[in-house]
Amino acid sequence: MKQSQALVLALLFGCLASPARAHTVITFGDSVTAPRGNSEDYAGILASDLLFDGKAIEVSNAGVGGNTTAMALKRFDADVLQKQPDTVVLMFGINDSAVDVWKKPPATQPRVALDPFKSNLASMVKALKERGTRVVLLTPNPLKWTDTLRQLYGQPPYLPDDPDGMNVLLRDYAQVVRDLAKQEGVGLVDVYALFKAYEATPAAKHRPLSRDGMHPDSEGQHLIATALIKELSALDARYARKPGTVWTPSGEVNEVHPLATDITHDAPGPAVLGPALVKLGDGSVMSIFSTPTSYGGKPGECFIAGRITRDGGKTWEPVRELTRLPKGRAAHPTAHRSRDGTLHLFFLGYIKFEWDKEHINPTEQCRSDLWTARSTDDGKTWSEPQMIFQGYTGSTNGAEETRNGRLVVPFSHYVSGPGRLVAKTVSSVDGGRTWEPSNALDIGGAGDHEGALEPCVIELQDGRLWMLIRTTRKVFWESFSTDGGRTWSPAKATTIDSASAPAHVIRLTDGRLAMAWNRAQGGRTRLHLALSADDGKTWTPSFIAVRGSATYPFVLEANPGELWVGYMDAHAGWGTTPRARHFKVSVSHLQP
Repeated sequence: MKQSQALVLALLFGCLASPARAHTVITFGDSVTAPRGNSEDYAGILASDLLFDGKAIEVSNAGVGGNTTAMALKRFDADVLQKQPDTVVLMFGINDSAVDVWKKPPATQPRVALDPFKSNLASMVKALKERGTRVVLLTPNPLKWTDTLRQLYGQPPYLPDDPDGMNVLLRDYAQVVRDLAKQEGVGLVDVYALFKAYEATPAAKHRPLSRDGMHPDSEGQHLIATALIKELSALDARYARKPGTVWTPSGEVNEVHPLATDITHDAPGPAVLGPALVKLGDGSVMSIFSTPTSYGGKPGECFIAGRITRDGGKTWEPVRELTRLPKGRAAHPTAHRSRDGTLHLFFLGYIKFEWDKEHINPTEQCRSDLWTARSTDDGKTWSEPQMIFQGYTGSTNGAEETRNGRLVVPFSHYVSGPGRLVAKTVSSVDGGRTWEPSNALDIGGAGDHEGALEPCVIELQDGRLWMLIRTTRKVFWESFSTDGGRTWSPAKATTIDSASAPAHVIRLTDGRLAMAWNRAQGGRTRLHLALSADDGKTWTPSFIAVRGSATYPFVLEANPGELWVGYMDAHAGWGTTPRARHFKVSVSHLQP
């Protein structure tokens, strides 16, 4: 048989198998669905997190900003039907229900009335069902007043004095979607109800669903995608969430990245202040914190405590008291293990915060001294506490031991005229028995959280020390020392964006730097990690390790390539019940 004849017969009898078409999903909606710059959208989350029959799916985002159902019907055939999708997600209602009272003259009726809205949506559902396409309807997300929305829509039929006054019409459109889903027997994700339920939880304050009052941010888009994956999996068992894509809850408001493992120990008291972690000689790890109260306890009541884990954070031994100050409040500790095996504690001896608002200065009674204690037997016994700086200091941020054995401790403290914070270090060449202060780094400013705050220090490959300084100026500032921390260069701004919160930087066993910090966008609701192979000149794209309430990080490489990170969850306030939390993550997950 000739080759051409064989080819014809093969085609006729289907012997030439074409490549299997990927399972396709189309998300069809308005600006809530549509791609929005660098922001996440639920369609993109579906594409990365959802499998069908164990394989990746193709998701086409056919959302268009400003669309009503009437507008969408005009493009329905080209954008949906002609593409022959397996599943279609429909989400409309916000634009349909809008009454454009901001127009001149003001509109008095919705852009699409309730009955036409239902008819338009029903026609799409029926056309898809006739083709055997799976359909899932999404109710619109509720709206929230913002200054901008109140300026545009702050008149009847809307109720600007009612917290729920933006939804006077929209909730009826949401009900139409629910009724239609039941009537047509198609899938439903009640986004409206989901958002309302979430807004009643403590997490809503720290992980808001929408900052502009209308469009879901990343948190809202993830909530939609999670519910949609659950609904699709219920409709067809071949749908499933991809392994390693579920964030782990940690407390009331926090979630830990799917590739990280939450290892937070339970709380022995109302407050657990201090995220420090230190590795002991036998390979176990000690969490170090202050408890049972925060700064506001009685003198002598708050002490420095430790708990040890010997199984990678699965279980933690009972609390052991490490040290306390009979006449002060020992609080917010960090720790360092020197090369000779000595454990060093650094903590605040909090007495009082008092600010003279009239003169913009701390008062003479404003005191939170810097203290230290050390242990030469892996934390079983400790030296008497030793004050190494008197004044009002911010939280401690660990220590750095230089290659020639000098111990360098960074901190900040208040000065007057006007009141502001300056950064400096104290250093020791005799294992922490005596301490020498450096010059102060003053970047100006005026106010009780202005200036150079809560620095961290790391030794660079060339022998210099690098200080990274918290500011309120949306970037870290930096300074360098060429003499082991005795003196520091004038501080200058970096290009590393940051919230007003400290960073922590360590050197890994492979020579790279690892940094944990809060970026400017998202602030203390997102804890980021990044790596640098060139001593801080450039960094890998940041990895969001925790979302919720996460700040004041402390990083330990507990094993080569494995980071343990402590951080503070202060969603209920620093003065009542702050909580130290911890997770671990492989360095390999931070690499692009």
